[in-house]
Amino acid sequence: GHLGDIALAYGVCAREAVEQGKPLAHHLQHLVAHGVLHLVGYDHQTETEAEEMEALERRILAGLDVPDPYA
Repeated sequence: GHLGDIALAYGVCAREAVEQGKPLAHHLQHLVAHGVLHLVGYDHQTETEAEEMEALERRILAGLDVPDPYA
């Protein structure tokens, strides 16, 4: 079924990528992975939840050859 939607504002994403010194493609891949994890029930309201979610994001992005966005 339909889990929900992920909407990204190109201008904001492009600006953030420049500010963070990373390729736009990598930033977009991170945001999509983050959004999908939210859609399937993950959150980062507590430190424990954040650590779990960030670990999953790192694993997903590593599979896409995207460097750790939290490094």
